[in-house]
Amino acid sequence: MKPFIDNYADILDFLDEKVDSINWDNFYKERKRPVPFITQNTMPDENLVVFLNNRTGIKSAIEFGCGEGRNAIYMAKQGIAVTAYDLCAAAIENAKNIMTDAGIHVNFVCKDVIKSNITDKVDLVYDSGMFHHLAPHRRITYIELLKKILNPDGYFGLTCFSWGTNCADEINDWEYYNHSFNAGLAYTKERLTELFQPHFEVVEIRKYQNGIPDTIQGLEFMWVCLFQNKLT
Repeated sequence: MKPFIDNYADILDFLDEKVDSINWDNFYKERKRPVPFITQNTMPDENLVVFLNNRTGIKSAIEFGCGEGRNAIYMAKQGIAVTAYDLCAAAIENAKNIMTDAGIHVNFVCKDVIKSNITDKVDLVYDSGMFHHLAPHRRITYIELLKKILNPDGYFGLTCFSWGTNCADEINDWEYYNHSFNAGLAYTKERLTELFQPHFEVVEIRKYQNGIPDTIQGLEFMWVCLFQNKLT
């Protein structure tokens, strides 16, 4: 780390060093936790399936934190050109193997999407579970990136931990920096609205629906959100 803080990027990098994080390579290699995105790693999210069934004209997409590629591969099967980012090498390696077995193409990239210099413009950005692992200061970078890469009428889809379901850390932003890391940050519907409504039109914020055929199950503790880029 640099010995001096000279700019905004230095402040963000400094704060990055102050927070805990999951060792995702170990997580995907050891596979000790039977979470749905491990046990059902070829199934897409129900909200993504519903969205793509109801809307035409989605030709390009970027996925944040793609894991083993289940949603990215599903989007590619619908004829969408997909680039999918994850910082975990083990997850990306598994994703490429699953992609090959599916006979489909996704541009999988092993890189921290928040720190990537993306220049593409796309119709859809999708995030199934990366956002709730971001430290509060990186939400600023996250929203800046969304605004940069989404087409003027593009969509942003999100699934994240919900507050009040005993699934994640229910703490405020100030507490986060003195908190022993657990599962990730939980959000209320009101907080998600506060964060994203200034930048996007809120299409929906609802709970995940189980029981949808051929989609991942057991995510009733998650919010699913859909936003549309505000025309400027």
